[in-house]
Amino acid sequence: MQSKPKKKTTNTPQNMTHTITIGTIATPVIGYKGQRVCTTQQLAELYGCTEKNLSVNFENNRNRFEEGKHFIKLQNDDLKEFKNQPNIVGLVAKRAAHLILWTERGAARHAKMLETDQAWDVFEQMEDSYFAQMLTRAPVVDGHERSTKHDRLPLYHFAIDTVVKHHLMFNKVYTLLNLFAGSYCFKDMSKEQTAEVADFCDRFALGQDTRNDWQRITSNQAKLHGTPPQLDMVEKLLFS
Repeated sequence: MQSKPKKKTTNTPQNMTHTITIGTIATPVIGYKGQRVCTTQQLAELYGCTEKNLSVNFENNRNRFEEGKHFIKLQNDDLKEFKNQPNIVGLVAKRAAHLILWTERGAARHAKMLETDQAWDVFEQMEDSYFAQMLTRAPVVDGHERSTKHDRLPLYHFAIDTVVKHHLMFNKVYTLLNLFAGSYCFKDMSKEQTAEVADFCDRFALGQDTRNDWQRITSNQAKLHGTPPQLDMVEKLLFS
């Protein structure tokens, strides 16, 4: 009787609790701002090549990779914040000056450049299992309790980033997030509300906000301020 091949585990931290098996390799699921991404180390192990192979292909075909579409480059404060996440500890070298995270399109581009059966077979599996779903947050403990400054920190980061990137007034972004939560100010939010707003921030940043998101904002606007529920008016809040 032929024995089944043993599952391999990528060289990742022990506290990476959420893993997916691709072929015979159990690989951790990594998320950044609501989307699933993977490291160069992961792709090399899954595609059956070396990290240097991928790095050389990237450098030699740099014009075929678009930042934000095929990869995300983390450095400075963004890298520090990413490394400090409990489930990321040990994944990134402490002295690393930057980190490249590959999106689904970036992983597909690497598979195409390698042109091996293994790379294409693995990528097809990743399409169906690894990249198929958005990363979800862990359940909030004591969600009904008042949020702390630490809980609300991602909301401030999002507000500031949005002000800088889109040249908006801070008070408009601040108001929008409070309307989503159904609160008058950040300090009034519960832990659960803060987590829900953070999810909305991730969707908004990726351009994946939904009509239901805006309908929730509209309904809360009516509850808090007695404003007639007009979706178009709420959508114009940021840009008027």
